[in-house]
Amino acid sequence: MDAIDARERRRGRKTTDATDAIFAIDLKTGKHLWEYQGQSISHRTIALGPDRVFFVDSTITSEQRAEILRQDKSALETLTGKDREIAEDRLKKTDLRRAVAIDARTGVQLWSNPVDVTDCSEIGIGGGMLTLMYQNDTLILCGANANGHYWKQFVAGEFSRRRLVALSAGDGYKLWAKDANYRHRPILVGNKVLAEPWMFDLQTGTQQTRKHPITGEDVPWSIMRTGHHCGMLTGADSGMIMFRSGFTGFMDLEQDAGVRHFAGHRLGCWVNAVPANGLVMIPEASAGCVCLFSIASTIVLEPREARRPWAIYSSVGTTTPVQQLALNLGAPGDRKDAHGTVWLSYPRYTAYQETSLDVKLDLRPQFSDGGGYQNVNENSTGVSNTQTPWLYTSWAQGLNELTLPLLGKDDQPATFSVQLHFADAREAATGVSIFDVQFNGTTVLTDVTLTSTNGKAAAAIVHDVKDVNVTDNLRITLVAKQGVPLLNAVKVLRNE
Repeated sequence: MDAIDARERRRGRKTTDATDAIFAIDLKTGKHLWEYQGQSISHRTIALGPDRVFFVDSTITSEQRAEILRQDKSALETLTGKDREIAEDRLKKTDLRRAVAIDARTGVQLWSNPVDVTDCSEIGIGGGMLTLMYQNDTLILCGANANGHYWKQFVAGEFSRRRLVALSAGDGYKLWAKDANYRHRPILVGNKVLAEPWMFDLQTGTQQTRKHPITGEDVPWSIMRTGHHCGMLTGADSGMIMFRSGFTGFMDLEQDAGVRHFAGHRLGCWVNAVPANGLVMIPEASAGCVCLFSIASTIVLEPREARRPWAIYSSVGTTTPVQQLALNLGAPGDRKDAHGTVWLSYPRYTAYQETSLDVKLDLRPQFSDGGGYQNVNENSTGVSNTQTPWLYTSWAQGLNELTLPLLGKDDQPATFSVQLHFADAREAATGVSIFDVQFNGTTVLTDVTLTSTNGKAAAAIVHDVKDVNVTDNLRITLVAKQGVPLLNAVKVLRNE
């Protein structure tokens, strides 16, 4: 069997999802326009441009094969270490095919170039078959990976060699190629390749970055969809993407505020979200699946201002040294404010942890008996004296201590400004709470007083503590004097 596979690769790998010809029909007249005779044209690689049809034919000539291998061997000479080891392995199992472009009106072949698609498909569990996509005069070759369950394999690095190859749609020559470590079938949105969980520039292959919400360092842009999520991403030119993430999930790439959900409903196991004319149509596609959801019907979504813009924000990289840390204790999700600050919910939910894409935080909270995290409905709970009332509708009640890791072991001591947010929005009458606040054992606030509102709007209180010297961690201690203390949110800024 290995010998047969090797022989097929030498001749151009043939696939089971292939045809030997494609043809065109004029939609207005029904007239047969042309027929192109190929040999092994994969269905998944047929892509349409404005005036061209592109596809991959698995057959190549011995001369074409020799030219590609000559190029690969030349590139090998400049490599060392692990990169050379991978390149040598790829040479042993080289997968060469032929990319073709024909005129959509006449069927005349415009160009036909051999292309090395080794490791573009069938890498790791759920590896998927080769697919081709067109956007903005660029062709992308990748794997049509069909299943999003394999977090353990992703975290273990089993998908690290999943490859993207970009060709010029004008002449078929390679623009770039790279190992992209993606989990699922990539999609094209505008001038970007979204190869989940990462994003790359379509023309150059440059990996897109964003500022880490804590360190401010440039880190790879990422998306994290949690929960059961078979089915692929669906994108729209507006920058909105739809997908399954436990429930029906969506994300606005322009806002870049994280993943949000339409609960009670789920997308199908492949593609059934159809964005068009400002709407998203989702025909029912869950029938026959064992997953139980209350809304098993076709739904149509239209744009509106977000009522509960809580999201799941993703970021990779270390969390020290801290440049800015904004924590919303007990919140139902992460949230970006009007100034672009990402307020991270704490505790982080266990569903995030399997992904390796979450912001990792361990604040070692300590509570008194009966203490814990609570939240109330932001739409029915009034909070005065603030432009961000949602920041005060969750809290850590009965909190004794919270430890914020601000500097790593190799970082020099630094000074920070710390902002503490308080408001007593508890629904039950709690009377008066009075407590002191200590930083690393030193009292910085005395007699912080919160008064139960008995159903009226709670008043937001913000205390700023300047020039806090830190060598590693900031330990915040609430010392109760009367009642039960609480803390809603903390924001830490490093001094320049």
